[in-house]
Amino acid sequence: MSALPRLHPRRATAPSPQICRAVPADAPLRTECEDFIRNVFARRYDARVTRFAPDLYALEQHGQVCAAAGWRGAHSGPLFLERYLDESAEALISRLAGHAVERRRIAEVGNLAATLPGAGMRLILNLAGELDRQGYEWVIFTATQELIGLFAKLGLPPLALTSADPARLGGEAQEWGRYYDTRPVVVAGRVRKAFTARGGDHA
Repeated sequence: MSALPRLHPRRATAPSPQICRAVPADAPLRTECEDFIRNVFARRYDARVTRFAPDLYALEQHGQVCAAAGWRGAHSGPLFLERYLDESAEALISRLAGHAVERRRIAEVGNLAATLPGAGMRLILNLAGELDRQGYEWVIFTATQELIGLFAKLGLPPLALTSADPARLGGEAQEWGRYYDTRPVVVAGRVRKAFTARGGDHA
């Protein structure tokens, strides 16, 4: 009887590494990131994104952007989402958190867009590390019900501040297409808590 051929198990192909990058206004990747965000919002919500935060943060795989978001420090001026609020971001967070929160310790994140499962959450957790290094303690953003659920699964339920009422935007609300059908909520969370969930200094 001839010997049976030896079977060698196939090695699993390692996934391509994902790389996070800071994308300031003058970065070569800036136009690609803006186009990515614009296209994702157009496809998903029939929205027209025309304004972007001073700084973007991107997640790349195979040399292509697969997630991106914008952010700004609250000390730089009025935040977009403060249009939904009846008081300043720091006043509202301070009241609901039960202790004083300085405006310079708050960062706004917006225009989160992703095309791969889990990419958006990974980008947010890595961005939390960047914000932590820059001295921010709180992040504030407008979240869909889906995103709030993802945070809850990670053990990071955000602090709900108020509903994002499109009436506060006047005629500009039309630019956001079906986005407000997702019943978005303005929420806040501790940067360090998200950074710890990411695993500290590990990507």
